[in-house]
Amino acid sequence: MSNQKYWILTLDFVLLLLVLIAMCLVEAGTIPHFQSIGFFCGDPKINYEYRGDTVESHVLVLVTLIIPYLTVIITEYFSKDQNKFESGRYEWFKESLRWYRQYILGLIFVLFITDVGKVLIGEPRPHFLRTCIPKEATNCTNEYIYHYTCMNKMESTYFVRDASKSFPSGHASISVYGSISLAWYLQNKCKPRSLLLVPVLQAICMLWAMFCSLTRITDHRHHWWDVLAGSIIGIVITTYMDRLFDRQKNDNKSHSATETWSNETTDNGYLTGRLLNVVTDGKNPSLNL
Repeated sequence: MSNQKYWILTLDFVLLLLVLIAMCLVEAGTIPHFQSIGFFCGDPKINYEYRGDTVESHVLVLVTLIIPYLTVIITEYFSKDQNKFESGRYEWFKESLRWYRQYILGLIFVLFITDVGKVLIGEPRPHFLRTCIPKEATNCTNEYIYHYTCMNKMESTYFVRDASKSFPSGHASISVYGSISLAWYLQNKCKPRSLLLVPVLQAICMLWAMFCSLTRITDHRHHWWDVLAGSIIGIVITTYMDRLFDRQKNDNKSHSATETWSNETTDNGYLTGRLLNVVTDGKNPSLNL
């Protein structure tokens, strides 16, 4: 490995580590809100009772991490004959790892952008008043509160602080990103004989994203605009990562083709000599093809 590649990999690792550390600090509450949206005391939109999550966070994370890779590795294995990999016996496995690496990178982008939005905006969740129990809302009627202090000591500090991190929806951004990425992959790589297999799998992906997103509204964990914003984040990052992955593949193919032509035409001048064998024995020069 050249020194340039070594330093590039080191830089990528350091930047990724810094992003992950920043995300952990945000989740731990070490990094406070830079700006928090206030609330009206009698606002019914933030006075719902907390009823839990239909889709738990750990379930969402496990599905987002495991299901796409299992699907990709199975698809690559059964389509290895169609792809005609020539660089190795297990090239299908390497191809699945390349896609998954790009997928995880996009997922980190989604998580980072979502966390930044929650820190910068700090919008109250629909169950904010009953979870936070702000001191300033005790004796007010319809006043707008800019700064507040949560008085709920029955719940954990993390849960109380999370009640003011509604925008954007992390469930929506993660589920939409994972579902569209997988559906896009199936459209481009899976070529089965069945006409309904790919559309059915893509429909399952979309239904999962819709279920995760809409239950955030019915569970009174997010407002509808939070879910919309999270879905937009997932769609944008999916599009960006897919275009980036395609461009890298095209660049690699172009570079490989250039190297092949260069090797053929510089093989001790043999091919060039065969194509340009000039006869100069007193006759007109000619090409010996």
